[in-house]
Amino acid sequence: MPNPVAENFIDTKEVLLNPGISRATLNNYIKMEIIPRPIVQKPMTPGSGAKKIGCFPQAVIARIEQVMLLKREGHSMENIVNRLRGVPVDEQPAESGLETTLHPGDGWVVEQKRIGVKDESLKFTIENVNLPAYLLDYSFRVQWINDRADDEVFGKTINLAKKGFSGNVFELFFQWEFHKRVRNWKDMIAFHLSVAKIKYAKSWMENLYPGISRDEIAVLQEIYDNVAPFERQTINDIPISLLTGDGSTKGYKVYTLFAREGILFMYRRVDFLG
Repeated sequence: MPNPVAENFIDTKEVLLNPGISRATLNNYIKMEIIPRPIVQKPMTPGSGAKKIGCFPQAVIARIEQVMLLKREGHSMENIVNRLRGVPVDEQPAESGLETTLHPGDGWVVEQKRIGVKDESLKFTIENVNLPAYLLDYSFRVQWINDRADDEVFGKTINLAKKGFSGNVFELFFQWEFHKRVRNWKDMIAFHLSVAKIKYAKSWMENLYPGISRDEIAVLQEIYDNVAPFERQTINDIPISLLTGDGSTKGYKVYTLFAREGILFMYRRVDFLG
């Protein structure tokens, strides 16, 4: 008979490896009471050599990722602890406000609901997105991209699993293939940096992705100094022109949607920008 505890729990090693945290950080989160203390039991895999191991509910992974996201968004650790302490890891903390969640499928399901308010929700669906679109997390790594964005924006298939590729969108903007395709590539950097400037200081760019050069950092910091922070709303539309390698200009309205999982960018072609 399967052990229901074993099926719903993971060991300490997996907790450390999955989100990528240190044992010291894990212990701190336990002391802060934002994740539960481990349950000590026999190893779930035979032949491990250990007689007893610490196990956590699988939902601990999502809780740690939630803490990491809140930290990236600029919340202090004190604020995070006040928000999460005592809340079971399989529940969302009670709060007011509007939460936006993206559910990938054949298209995108975008669900918005008011937290902590009964029977007050708004749900709308974007079916089969036929615009060039991609989703960036709050570290500006590409989490999802469709074929039209590959073709119309980047001019090549973006392989998110490619060895040596960090997934960071700014790394893509610095590739020579992109410069050859989009002459005003710095405008694309400026647009995305204006979004990043909502949360990040200038020093954030120094370790943006592995292998970033001093020249690339200098370009980013110069552009950063000359852009205004993006005016964050739930949904925005911004005019963008791409000057292509053949000398033609393509106009777009770029729609951005901020969600818990990241920022969705969608490009709609327009004949002219006014």
